[in-house]
Amino acid sequence: MIGVGIIGLGHNGLGHLEAHRRVGKSEVVAVCDVNPERLKAASERYGIGTTYGSAEDLCSDPAVEAVSINTGDPFHVEPFLTALKCGKHILVEKPLANSVEGVGAIVRAARAADQHLKLAVGYILRFNPVFEEIHRLCTTGELGRIYYMEGDYVHNLLYQANQTDGHTGVNWYLQNEKPMVGGGSHPLDLLRWFSGANVREVRGFSNHVAFPRMANDDCQVALFRFDNGAVGKVAALYAPRMAMPRCHNVRIYGTKGTVERDQVAISRDEEDVHPEFKPISAQSVAGHPYDPEVEDWLDAIRTDRAPRCDLFDGANSTMATLLAVHAIITGRSVEVPEYSRS
Repeated sequence: MIGVGIIGLGHNGLGHLEAHRRVGKSEVVAVCDVNPERLKAASERYGIGTTYGSAEDLCSDPAVEAVSINTGDPFHVEPFLTALKCGKHILVEKPLANSVEGVGAIVRAARAADQHLKLAVGYILRFNPVFEEIHRLCTTGELGRIYYMEGDYVHNLLYQANQTDGHTGVNWYLQNEKPMVGGGSHPLDLLRWFSGANVREVRGFSNHVAFPRMANDDCQVALFRFDNGAVGKVAALYAPRMAMPRCHNVRIYGTKGTVERDQVAISRDEEDVHPEFKPISAQSVAGHPYDPEVEDWLDAIRTDRAPRCDLFDGANSTMATLLAVHAIITGRSVEVPEYSRS
């Protein structure tokens, strides 16, 4: 059993904690949160006696072998660097960081760290069975050469305006959240994963109409040019008056076939110009599939293999969306770097 510490006990943190218990390959030996009331509540609810108010204290605990970081988007960097310094395996929620500088600091530290540490980024949509099947269709060549892709993060998050930290009274979300990064990096990561390609250039547009209390524009749309020649579009809308669309409006266009959300049409030959759409042979899951994500990370630790979305893969998805925001603000196309261990 791998000894795990959970940092950040909001919705995602508790989701990960409960997943560890269901998966049964680890023991959550310690929890951490800057909010003492939330920390006490989680400790009592889950019977975890070892609690910490700082990431440094939790990461110094020798019983903690692996750390799950589930703090708010602007607060991933410090606990990540602390856990890495203490030699811990890490699963950090997406986005990897909320700034270009933050991603750079994490990547530099990861390159210098022990390569046997398993560092994963929580792009959880990779574990949805429908998206796993789309990934298979793309990587086996059944769709042919991928040349255009779409995905959206369309989610009514107006309720977040009333969510303040009970300890500090601060609503970081209204001041710091960037829709293309916090939400849009989900579908952008899928497009990268499906195509096996990295983003080379991005430009975009936005407006600030539907969620005026947000500091940043609540409607952000970006076009991405990938290194395999494909083009992708991602829209991030934070105040649509509707439920989330099915399968994040994913569309994949290849020379042999097309995916429309959870449907696929594959041509028999070039004369089969109107192939019939059929349901993808997998069942989509609602919400966040924490269990397979957690199990993938734990199995990576146990078997010394790479997690499905490792640190550098996740950095590439996060950085592409951060630079999309920069492109929107400046009104210019922006080149996107590629990160790897070397």
